Parts: sequence; C-alpha cells; structure tokens
Amino acid sequence: MSERRVALARLAIVVTVAAWLGYFGVWLFTDLLNSAHSTAVDRAESIMYLVVVTLPTASALAYLLARLGFFYRSRSHHRSSRRELDDFFDTTSRSLTVIVPSYQEETRVIRTTLLSAALQEYPNKRITLLIDDPPAPRLRRARDLLDGARSLPGEIERLLATPASNSSEALRTFEDHVQRGLALDEQDMLRLAESYEGAASWLQQMASTYELVDHTDIFFVNEVLFGLARDFTTVADAVRQAASEEVVLPVPRMRQLYRRLAWTFRVQVTSFERKRYVSLSSEPNKASNLNSYIGLMGGNYRELQTPSGFALVPSGPADADLAVPEPDYVLTLDADSVLLPEYCLRLVHQLEQAEHHDVAIAQTPYTAFPGAATRLERIAGATTDLQHIVHQGLTYYDATFWVGANAVIRKEALNDIAQKSYIGDWEVRKYISDHTVIEDTESTIDMGIHGWRLLNYPERLSFSATPPDFGALCIQRRRWANGGLLILPKVRHLSRARRASGSRARSNEKFLRWNYMASICWSTVSLLVLLAFPFNDTLISPLLGLVALPYFAAMASDLHYCGYKRSDVARIYGLNLILLPVNLAGTVASLTQGLTASKSTFVRTPKVRDRTVTPAFFLVAPYVLISLAGYTAWVAYRHGLVENLAYAVLNVMLALYAIVAFIGIRHSLTDAWVHFKSLLYKRERPRRVLPHKGDTRQPALPAVDWHAVLQVGPVYARRWANATGVGLVRHSGGRWQLTSGSSLARGDALGLPAALWDASDVKTPMAAEQPGDAALRLRATNFSIVFQPIVDLESANIVGFEALARFEDGTSPDRWLARAGNDGTATDLEGALARAAIGAAEMLPRGGVVGIKASVALITQDARLLERLEAFGRPVVVEVPIPASTDEADAHLAARLLPPNARLALDHVGLDSWCLEVISSLRPTFVKLRLDTVSGIAGDSLRQRQVKAILAVLEEYGGSMIATGIEALDDQRAIRQLGVRFGQGYFFGRPQELADAEVR
Repeated sequence: MSERRVALARLAIVVTVAAWLGYFGVWLFTDLLNSAHSTAVDRAESIMYLVVVTLPTASALAYLLARLGFFYRSRSHHRSSRRELDDFFDTTSRSLTVIVPSYQEETRVIRTTLLSAALQEYPNKRITLLIDDPPAPRLRRARDLLDGARSLPGEIERLLATPASNSSEALRTFEDHVQRGLALDEQDMLRLAESYEGAASWLQQMASTYELVDHTDIFFVNEVLFGLARDFTTVADAVRQAASEEVVLPVPRMRQLYRRLAWTFRVQVTSFERKRYVSLSSEPNKASNLNSYIGLMGGNYRELQTPSGFALVPSGPADADLAVPEPDYVLTLDADSVLLPEYCLRLVHQLEQAEHHDVAIAQTPYTAFPGAATRLERIAGATTDLQHIVHQGLTYYDATFWVGANAVIRKEALNDIAQKSYIGDWEVRKYISDHTVIEDTESTIDMGIHGWRLLNYPERLSFSATPPDFGALCIQRRRWANGGLLILPKVRHLSRARRASGSRARSNEKFLRWNYMASICWSTVSLLVLLAFPFNDTLISPLLGLVALPYFAAMASDLHYCGYKRSDVARIYGLNLILLPVNLAGTVASLTQGLTASKSTFVRTPKVRDRTVTPAFFLVAPYVLISLAGYTAWVAYRHGLVENLAYAVLNVMLALYAIVAFIGIRHSLTDAWVHFKSLLYKRERPRRVLPHKGDTRQPALPAVDWHAVLQVGPVYARRWANATGVGLVRHSGGRWQLTSGSSLARGDALGLPAALWDASDVKTPMAAEQPGDAALRLRATNFSIVFQPIVDLESANIVGFEALARFEDGTSPDRWLARAGNDGTATDLEGALARAAIGAAEMLPRGGVVGIKASVALITQDARLLERLEAFGRPVVVEVPIPASTDEADAHLAARLLPPNARLALDHVGLDSWCLEVISSLRPTFVKLRLDTVSGIAGDSLRQRQVKAILAVLEEYGGSMIATGIEALDDQRAIRQLGVRFGQGYFFGRPQELADAEVR
C-alpha cells in the first residue's frame, strides 16, 4: 500500500473531524445561542438536527478509520511462500472438519461449494453436509432437493476417486523407492512431473464438462478448477526444466510435492440430518444446525427408538451407528460459497503461529462473485466488497467480528464457550449463540469474553453469492439489521472481562464495535428524519458538505480499488435509500425481541433461479419515501429553503433511479398484483365471541359412576357431572347408558360461535365406514380410542376432550404411521384413526368440544374425512402439527377446507420464533403448547416470557392457548397466572376409554 494512499486516508479523517467541529461551533453560536431562536421548539429542532447529522458522521468516521487500519495491515502483510507452507505441514498435521449447513439449496449450488472444499490443498480434511431440510417433505420440489443433497457426498467421493487413487499410488511408489535406498535421478523427476500433468489434465477435463448456469459456476471453473490446473502445470513445467538441467530435488522436497497432490484429492465426504433425531435441537436457524453436529464431535453414537422417535445416544465404538471424529479445527462454510484452494492451508498456518495462540477464529470475509448478471447484484456485491476492507481494518484495532459465511474455528475455543441446555431429558450443547439471527456477531463477543481474539487474513480467498433481486436482498439485509442492538449490552461484559484479565479495550476498538452493531439503527433513523422533516435553512451549512465529502471520496476510491466504477458511489447511496425501510424493519424486530424476550425468526436468504417476490411493505415503502422527500422539496421551495430543496431533490432523483434500476417498475407492478391476489384468497376469520360471564352450571344430579365412562381424576369428575347434567346409569344387563341433560356448561368458553353449540343443529352422524375402508379394518382392530379432558383453568370446568389412539402392542401412533409410510399407506392409516376417533366421540356428552389429530396431508387429500367431520355436526377441533416452512402453504389450504363446525388448532407448538411466525400467518383458533414447553415452566422465567409473547399474538385476533402436559400443581398455577385459558394433562386426568357405553 503506497504512502500516498495512507496519507490521504489520514487526511480524510482530519478533514471530517475538523469540519464537524467547525460546524458545531457555527451551530452553537448562530443557532442554539441565537436570540432569534429563543423558543423551546426552535431549540429542540436545533438540537435534533445536530443529533441526526452527528450520528451519520460517526459512521462515516468509523469507515474512514477502518480503511486506514486496512492500509496499515496491507502494507505490513507478509505472504508465506509455498515452500514455507510445505515445510510447516511436513511436520504438523492438524485435523480439520468442514461443515456445510444447507437448507433446501439447489443441488448445483451445494455441489460447487462441496467441490471447492474437497479440492483444498490440506492434509487432513473431512467434509460433512448438514442437511436441514424436512426429512419427509410432501412437495415434489422439496423431495427432489432433499434427494439431491443426500446423493452429493457419494457423488463427490466418486468424482474424486480417480485422481485420489492416482496421486496416492504415485506417493506410495515414491516412498517404496526411497525405502529401498535407491538413488533419485532425472527419471524420478519426470515421473513427478507426469503426476502433476495428469492431475492438471483431469482438472481441465472436469472444467470443460462442468455445467455452467450463471457467473458463480464460471468463477468456480476459472478460479478453482482451471486455477488449480494452472498451478499444477506450472509445477510440472518447473520440475521438467530442473530435470533438463540435470537437477534432482532432495527427497524431502519431492515428498512434499507428491503429498500436495495426494492431499488435494483425498477427502471423506458425509452428510448428517439433525431433524431425524428427537435428541437434537430442531430450532429453525443455522446456528442450531451447526451446534447439533459440533456437539457430537469426538463421540460414538447409536440410534435408539424412543416413544417420541429416533434418538442418538452415546455408545462404544463397536456398537456405534455414527462416529464423529474430534477435529482440531472446524471450518463453517455456507452452501453458496466458494473457497480458493489455499484457503485452509493458509488460515490454519496462521492459527498455528505462536503469536496467534489466542486467536479463536481466522477468516477471510467473503467477496462477491465477479460478473454479476443484474445491476442490483453488482451494486450489492460492491457493498460486500467494501465490507471486506472494513473487516480487515477492524482487525488492526482488535475489533474484528466473525462473518458467518466462512471461518476456520479452533475447536478448543468452541469448547470454551459451550453451554448446556436440555430438550426434554436430552442434553444438548450450544456453541454458537442463537439468541439473535446474527449468530456470528454475538458469538464474537462470547469469544472475547473468554479471552479469545479473531483474525482476518488480508487476502481474498473466499467468495459468496449476492442476492440477484430486490426481494431476496430485502430478506438478507433485514436479517443483517436485526440483532445488533440486543448484543450491545454484551460489549460491557467484554470490557469487564478485559479489565479482569489485566488488559483494557482501546477507545478505537470500543467505538468501532459500537458503530458496527448500532450504526444501522442510528443511520437509518437519522436519514429518515432528514428526508421527511423540513428543517430551518439556518441549520444547514456548507461545512456539512465538507463533513461528508471525505467519506464519499474515500468510498469512490475504494470502489475503484475493488474493480468497480467510482460513479457507483451514487448508485450505492440510491440503493441504501430504498433499503432504509428494510433496515428500519430489522431495527424494530430487534426492539420487539428485546421487549418480548422472544426470538426473531431466522429467515434464510432465498437462493433460487426465479425472482423472489418483494414483501408488500418493502415494495410500497420506497415510493412512500420518495413522496416524503418530494413533500420536503415542495415545502422547501415554497419557503425559499435552497439548501433543503437541493438535498431533497437529490434524494428524490437517486431514489427514483434506484427503484427503476434495482427494483424495476414492471416488477413492482407484478409483485403488487401478487399481493393483491393473495388478499382475494384469504379465508374470512370469525369474530371472537366473548365468553359468558354468568354461572350457567346446572343443579347437581344424583351421584353417578363417571369413572366407568372416563377417568378424569378425583377432583374434576364431580365437576364434569355437575356442570353438564350428563352421566351414566347402569342397566340390568350390566351395561352403561349415557343420560343427557343440558348443553355443556362452559361450551362457549372456547371462543366459538354460539351456533356451534346449539344441540338442535347437531346432524345425524355417519353410521358405517365406507366400503373402501375394508382394507384398513384389520388395522383398526389393533387400536382403541381414548379421551383426555380439556379443562378451563379459570373455572376448573371440563370443556371438552381430545381423542387419542392407543395400540394394543404399546407402539406409539407415530411409529405405526412411520411403518405405514414405508409401504405408502400412512395417509390411509391416519384416516382410519381419525374416523375412528370421530365415531368413538359420539359416545361423549353432547355440547362439549372434541379434538382429533390430523395431518395437513390428510386434510388436503382425504375427502371422506371432511365429509365425516361435517356430518359429525358438533364442535370439533382439528389438531395439526406445526408445519415446516415448506408446508405452510398446504396448512393454509387445509384451514380453508375444514367444514363450518371445525376449527383449526396448531399442535406441538414450541417457543421458537418459527412457531410465532406460523401462528401470525395461519391464525389458528387454538394453539397447543408441547409437553416439554409446559413441564417445569413454574421455575423458568424465560419460558414464561416467551409464552406471554405467543399469548399477545393470539390476543390480536382472538385465538386461545391450550397447555398440554400439565402434571404438577406449580406448573398449573404458573400457566394460569400467565393468562393461558385451557389446560390438559395427567394433573386433570389420564386418557381413558369409554368403557362399554352405548350410543344413544
């Protein structure tokens, strides 16, 4: 880096600070202390203006400071020679495991990433693809993506088998030659050259046949396949030239060259699916996917069938179904990234140096793939490349942050920050924090608190995809803007930890860390205020232009350095203008999470060939922003505020350009039509009916033996009989007969329309199975239907029952359905269970609600079930499991297909952000908390806050919550105090059969 660029970088900082100080002096004496502005409103406006121009100035200063650090590092960087690397790894072999988290990625994209990792010139590497797709998808596209991902590890190993075998055989031949004590000559040199030429030829052949779809594939072929082939060809030419001069390399050097070939092609590639096991976290985010596999490292495990599904339990090596080695280093790599062949070699070499013994993570913040197909992708990629400069500079001030697309992590450091938690009775370990959606940033602070540092290697060795359209970019940038404010308090913990260890954080480090995490918030708010509020023209000074000039000039220079146009600085400003609503949404999401203590939803950036539809708010907001700036310009024009007018017109012009260039008018209209059509297909939601406040219980009937019908526990059996006016009387034949009285006392307490509880509206049920059920009747004889009470926690009255299936052999229904899935009859068996539940429910007292279980697939595919539900006539709640992201559209369809007497309930709902998102989108009548959420909640304040967050969402549209698995008095009281209306569990009664009752 030239001294001139360094001097100009220093000058830019000096000019920025001096200009701001000059403006502050002018502001103080001509505005704040000016007697003409003596009113409180004038002074408040003056102070607000100073704040909104100072905050972006701080961010500009942080950028200038970081790029100066980048220049210092670039000037002092020493790139290790290939001989240094070969000598180092000749005596050191650190194991490295590459883990690639993937969620419904295109097979082509994952293949490219895996190949770039497999062709790393590293001696001891292993690759595991962490497939996070639902293990049993119902949509054809989802199944194809899953099948493609599962096939990739074997495909990669088969693809590299030939060069791996050839290079390993060449190494063995050379070693045998040396062990026999034979002298090396020019022929041995020529054989070495032939090995390199053969490897180069194989790479060239692969490159010539590789599928080229977009610029990312072209980059991989040119920089990885052809790049590695060029390196091998250069080595071969050098060896041949040495041989022609009768020079024979020493044995150690020739061994190193042979090993380089063998290391390049030797790799073990596997895959792992955490969602197959109930003993691992199923949180829908990348951090949990990584944590699940990292927690298994260094152990042997066998698969164990439990009542809730397959689990992984520790075992000895002889009995293990899965063995996961313990590596020295872990490389996390996003499934849309590409590494250059020396990435692992150089980063591990840096970590093994004595001066870096306390470095936990080494990375090269990714660069955008060159050759973008769209203007948006090119400009968004330019901002990414500028961030590469910023992150390199942050390392100079010891203010580095982990950028999660790729990083080599010391396993010892991961063990140091690990935390234990539990999923039911299963212990899990959390290494990478998932408290926010920017898990890499938060984990950076965790590393620092434990005394670890981070290192950015000052070369561009990793490349990653940039969203090609505005819809995908909105999703990515909203996630980036969400979470920084929540992590800020941890910076104080980091400072305390530094002081406790005898060191202190420098002022530059603190400033840069605060700016990194909070600048999106304060810059967004400041720019929005400047756009929308017509400030007094006396507040605007030419000095403000001088404050901003060094920042934009430096950015233009850096863009040119990175291979872009200097004029792209204006395009980046325009893009940032239309992204202001996106950043604002991310900031609001952070504040919401901080207030509700509920996790934000981790939304992955779409990586599909088709354009992503822009969310409605982000589609409309840029036009609203232009309207605000236009209004400001109009007001400025009317009052003769020249400076305000010029600034507003500039913003309008750049924002209009950004909309046309990066969103597109045609795409805006298309997306608006898509959102308009979605409104036409939304199901009308019933208005909430408030529960009746009066006491509607009937006088007590004579004592009945309710135990013979349903055991609901010693306390609530009497309340059920008293409240409903129903019971059993024994006849002379020893059989029991139901006697009916009034409708269920608190039937309307479930919030359903009163018409559904009218006994006169009950239709005659279907009496017999359809002929098509004959094949399933044999299975039906193997199970029975039991019922468990649902209780109103406020009044302690029973308001309904849930129908459950119990098989005679003790096997869980889920296991039976899994077996049926192997022969393609799972839906048939599930339909038989549901219809049997409806038939058995006819023996329940009239007026109460009945809950049955059904999957989304069953509702959408089994017309007979829908007919049976409608003929059932009485209120029924259909409980469907919480859908995965790929099944959400089917869940909406299932809700629309239900008959009028049926209401939708989401079952197995947890406290994660995905469940909260599904509830908000699907708006079910009931939400049933899963067992592990309720058990022990009395002593868990975090879970209580998360339950309150879900209750708040339900309150917005009139939904209700049912807490399942209540077994202890403390949990029952805690659930009731939180405001949960209904409960279910062994505390109230165990599931029981209807003991020989006759249907009347």
